[in-house]
Amino acid sequence: MYQKKNIDMFYIINIFLSISSTAAAATMSVVEPINYYQYTQFQAPLSWETISSRGVEQALESCQQNFKWQRWNCPSSDFLQRRNKPNIVAMDREDMYVAAISMAAILHTLTRDCANGVIAGCGCTDNALNIPCSHEPAKALAMYEKQFGGSGAEPRSAAAHNQRVVGTLLRRSLEQECRCKQLGPQGQCLEEQCVDVLKPFDAVAQELLQMYDDAIQLDTTATNLKIMWQNIPLDTLVYMQDSPNYCEPESSGRWSGTRGRHCSRTGGAADERLSCTQLCRVCGYRVRAQHVRNERRCNCKLAWGFRLQCDVCVQLERQYSCY
Repeated sequence: MYQKKNIDMFYIINIFLSISSTAAAATMSVVEPINYYQYTQFQAPLSWETISSRGVEQALESCQQNFKWQRWNCPSSDFLQRRNKPNIVAMDREDMYVAAISMAAILHTLTRDCANGVIAGCGCTDNALNIPCSHEPAKALAMYEKQFGGSGAEPRSAAAHNQRVVGTLLRRSLEQECRCKQLGPQGQCLEEQCVDVLKPFDAVAQELLQMYDDAIQLDTTATNLKIMWQNIPLDTLVYMQDSPNYCEPESSGRWSGTRGRHCSRTGGAADERLSCTQLCRVCGYRVRAQHVRNERRCNCKLAWGFRLQCDVCVQLERQYSCY
């Protein structure tokens, strides 16, 4: 009899624990807000030097990737010199692009850091502790213009117009991202929460690259003063003068020309497939093909003692260059 009572009690306790765990599982999907003290301990004051440094680094990396097979391949020294130039009236197409991609990267970095709670005082508009937090590029743009004095140029100028283009691009680069806020007992979503987030920077950079290709050149004569800037679309970048000849090296070493540059005839993208024509033949050089010996590890396998043993395989690769 005593043993039977113990067995019954055991089943009752198991049923109670099962009900408790089910109830806990049903409520576990509700995310508890973190406390304010813990939140602020991980925040840092806004540092424009840090934001700008990270943004320009990201912009340079994107620029060099996108212009790898172009005559102007975004050399680091040239990029930074163009980036650090004061606003100039006679900007060429590359000046335009460097300014635009740098500003876009800084705004993208600032917007995401604010929304992620990394920077103190620039979280969500309604509630700094609202997690997840919508991205607010318009707010980041206002902070940017306050820090750097707006466009830094006359309102009716190429530099000012291009800054408006970048600001517009960031504002329309938002897309909705949703997550389940509360799960039901069967795993179905009972309540969904959606916020606006920026597209990845690579997507923004691709749009700027297309704007670079489609940019409009304006003249620098007196007739230019008659242009109604509001009639130039805010998805169009503008520049003022022709680009230099990137086939030849620049005297101070900002770019080295295309002689000796590698090109490709087998790439997937059009600019890579046509690179030997664009870098070599258009610039008056011939294309030289040569085989390059490359050694790599191959046929690897685990031996006794869990040591990795590999063979050395030799592979000849065909490379092309301008000469």
